[in-house]
Amino acid sequence: MEMGEPERLRFRKLEKRRVLLVEDSPAHLAICEEAIRSLAPDCDVETAQTAGAAIEKLSQEPFDVVVMDYNLPDMKGSEAIAKLHELAPDSPIIVITGVDSPELAMDVLRYGASDYLPKLGEYYRFLPRSISTNLERSRLQEQLREMYRRIERSSQEEALLNRLIVAIHSSLDLDDVVDKAAQSLSDEFKVSRTIICLLREGGEHMRITRQVTRPHLEPISERSQIFSKYHDLLLDIGERRPLVVVREDTFALAQDVKSDMLSYGIMSMLMVPLTYQGRLLGLIHLDQADFVRLWTTGEINLLVRIANQLSIAVSQARLYKIVETQSKNIDKLTDLCSQLTSVVSSTRELTQRQEGQEMVRVKLSTREIEVLRKVARGLSNREIAETLHITEGTTEVHVSRLRKKLNLNSRAALVRYAFENHLT
Repeated sequence: MEMGEPERLRFRKLEKRRVLLVEDSPAHLAICEEAIRSLAPDCDVETAQTAGAAIEKLSQEPFDVVVMDYNLPDMKGSEAIAKLHELAPDSPIIVITGVDSPELAMDVLRYGASDYLPKLGEYYRFLPRSISTNLERSRLQEQLREMYRRIERSSQEEALLNRLIVAIHSSLDLDDVVDKAAQSLSDEFKVSRTIICLLREGGEHMRITRQVTRPHLEPISERSQIFSKYHDLLLDIGERRPLVVVREDTFALAQDVKSDMLSYGIMSMLMVPLTYQGRLLGLIHLDQADFVRLWTTGEINLLVRIANQLSIAVSQARLYKIVETQSKNIDKLTDLCSQLTSVVSSTRELTQRQEGQEMVRVKLSTREIEVLRKVARGLSNREIAETLHITEGTTEVHVSRLRKKLNLNSRAALVRYAFENHLT
């Protein structure tokens, strides 16, 4: 039996493909096995003559494709297909049968088979091509499933990122921003501890700003070497990159913090720097105490994006605090200016009053001022004379002089003048 060049090239790509051939007829088993081995020499063929034997083989080791007779002595074809498909859902099942029936073909496909080949003529010559086609189809389906999985993971990561962005950017208060970020990270990643450390303005040491710890675990102390050693590493290497540490790691930093990891029961941890415009602001620390968590590349990349958003939120909150403080200072300064203006106005009024009184004293004699004050109180000339122990005529003379000196033509004008110059 000869095989064309395209078929040989096609099978050359399928290196070490394992085929499980299930056939109860020794004659058909031999001829099908020979066809597969001769036309597809890179296929490794295992045989079984009953459905039970095939199920046992498939449950113990993997096969890339199954070729089975529909009519097996120990089990219905439909039941055998279903069980084999359940054991290896990604392995194509090619059914061969002596019955050429469209209804049967639809049934075997419904039970989980991938292809259907009637035992007509030299049907075995078509087995290699059928195996090749179904393996290629299976490969494409797996690629498609993987693509869907990646899309789903990406969608879930974007949804998670969006939830965290909403939580982080929902406030301009620094404490509120850090609290929400720490709690959200703890809830979403299901870790033992979530810690956010920040460098104080102008400071050189990492300080724990917020820590979310499971109830049965001891919170990490600020005196722990974990954060300071990571900070020193970031300064030494000059790069702002995440770091995963497992308790049994042997590199320098892992050895430096191993005692702290043992003390706090940390099996593995991840630290991600917080940076904004090239400046280090702090770090995010996540650790796992109940098992060795191997952080995936996707999780690390997602946490880097979250750290970028948190860095922006922290910088905005700090800037807002500065603006708010300056605004309060401006309000205080405005209030002080208002008070000073009031004091200046009062001083000016007092000065004017004193100047007015001084001008009156310059123009009027002491006796005339006394008479003016009595006039302002509404006393008549006789009452003024009796009060000051002078004659009524003298009083009249003083009143007349007052009108002349002050250029006033009535007694009422004298009263008004006295009030305006605070002589009452």
